[in-house]
Amino acid sequence: MTDQGISAPVGRNSNNHLVDVVIVQKLLIARGFTSIGSAHGSCDASTLAGILGYQGAFLRKPDGIVDPDGTTWRHLCAAFTGADADPLTETTALTRPVPRPAPGSINTGLESASNDFMLQTFGQPCDGGYSTLCQPPSHPRLRRNLVTDTVGPFRATGLVPAVLSLKAVMNDIRDEQPAVYRGLGSAGMLCCRLVRGSMTSISNHSWGTAIDLTIDGVLDVYGNDTVQHGLTLIAPIFNRHGWYWGAGFRKEDGMHFECGKDLLEQCAKDLA
Repeated sequence: MTDQGISAPVGRNSNNHLVDVVIVQKLLIARGFTSIGSAHGSCDASTLAGILGYQGAFLRKPDGIVDPDGTTWRHLCAAFTGADADPLTETTALTRPVPRPAPGSINTGLESASNDFMLQTFGQPCDGGYSTLCQPPSHPRLRRNLVTDTVGPFRATGLVPAVLSLKAVMNDIRDEQPAVYRGLGSAGMLCCRLVRGSMTSISNHSWGTAIDLTIDGVLDVYGNDTVQHGLTLIAPIFNRHGWYWGAGFRKEDGMHFECGKDLLEQCAKDLA
């Protein structure tokens, strides 16, 4: 792990020393939370929202605090393990950003499922309202069809047929792209929340049918029209299994893979 740590907590009701805040902001921006803008050293509302949003992928109750010895800090710098690694600058070949593929060259024959389709097919995942933070599903049929299982190099919680399909995807990645496979991690599968940047659209993560991936612990930067090189190597495998790659969205989301519409129709038939 990096030896360039923070000296005191950053975030809600914390010390928020300028140097510490800059380090946390740079790490959050590198993981896709570009709404922070720049690493300016002030723990403002956008920075706190970034911390909460990042924690939502792995904490049941995000607290908005990055503690020097805490879980959130360990997640933020987990990718940087080499003796000379710098969490603010290191880029591996697999996480190197490349231009996102041209339209028509990915997701061929696949369709991303709309909210209307998801609601009609699987129902409302939660009884209450949605926000940018994760909450557990409350829909009885959805809950009884969820599973947590080992999926290649990590564990994931999602809709049973989606998790089974993901296991098959990971098996092929292991065989065809072993270097990427070794570095793969998950930034979350089941997460009842809104789509980033929307106040109305429900994320397909809410039904456990989408997953965000990391490579060597690093999230692809959201919405900058580049994607990690390693993601371009595994996207054809996901497509082959009926998964739609988020690099094809109007606003690029390279870390995101979700069950395509045809695969979802088959998933619906397999539910109890």
